Amino acid sequence: MRRHFYHIIISAALVFCTNFVFGQAFNPYQHSYQGWNGDKIKKASPFRAFLNNFSLDVSVGYGRTFYSHVVNSDVLETPDKLIMLGDYTQTGNSVDYTGVVDWLNAPSIVTGTEVVGGESNILYSDTSEIKYGGSGFNIPLNVSLHFDIDRFRIGGGFIYELHGLNKLNPKGQGTYPYVPNFNTTSMIRYFFTAGAKVYHILGWDYYVDFQIGKVKYGKEYDKSALQNGVYFNLGFPIEYEFSEYFWIFLRPSFDFKSYNMTISQNDGSGAPASVIFQHNQPALYLSFGVRMKLPEVRRCPVKACQTQLKHVHGGREFRGQPFFKKQNPKIGELYPNLNQYKWKNRRKINGNN
Repeated sequence: MRRHFYHIIISAALVFCTNFVFGQAFNPYQHSYQGWNGDKIKKASPFRAFLNNFSLDVSVGYGRTFYSHVVNSDVLETPDKLIMLGDYTQTGNSVDYTGVVDWLNAPSIVTGTEVVGGESNILYSDTSEIKYGGSGFNIPLNVSLHFDIDRFRIGGGFIYELHGLNKLNPKGQGTYPYVPNFNTTSMIRYFFTAGAKVYHILGWDYYVDFQIGKVKYGKEYDKSALQNGVYFNLGFPIEYEFSEYFWIFLRPSFDFKSYNMTISQNDGSGAPASVIFQHNQPALYLSFGVRMKLPEVRRCPVKACQTQLKHVHGGREFRGQPFFKKQNPKIGELYPNLNQYKWKNRRKINGNN
């Protein structure tokens, strides 16, 4: 009987010491706020709670765009440029021609005479395929806003993208590469996006999402000749959750887009009339960024307070952690002590060796 009484006394003492020493930081019943009636606690404003449903993504990345197109007209290749021939007359080694240069982004009609057989040559489209291919780099800067509904999200955003392209090498007949008349250009995208979380484990979230929108090409492209529809991007974001307000993520994605360049006939020229070239631009991207939400409750203003859970001061609810730290840590997830206060360094601070 006496042993049973001692057991009760010791258990009660342990419970008291645990509550006294660790306080709110280890209170597993944080929803009760240590005796506060939930109806009497001043919660977040409805406007702030509404904004908490939105998340902001900011990211930067790297990508590769792949080009491949076939020319169905004869091509006059020279060390300086490639000319898609329209009307031309060949007399011996001399060629009088009217053709198109820079057909990738800014087609223009040129005329002239060229001696072939040396460094210059004519590629005949009815002999074998005339094809060029290559790749360029992309550096996108993305900003997007999402409305989160459980594990789903919808939203929109824009991307500023730097695109570079050096040359396209011949993949069929031909000796010289196609060299564009620009090294870098810019693109701006406006898009709608939607996605869903498909898996979660140990703080990692796995999503599938897509973007669909419009690409605005830079000044290096002839807008009067360019036509493009919408682009489609399929992504597989992987997020790590630091808190309910802050994530970092990697987003590998595949891009599907294309545009047409229309080459119209000038009055009196023999160039091909209204030839439409379709240029496909599939791309691979890997983006890295952060996702943030506005916390629905404010940070605790009491500097001496070390409570890590959401808690109450003066009838108002506060969060105990910065926005990038978990608000509901398990036992043991306290702030790490500063290095100078660790046992081995405390002895030095106190003058002990």
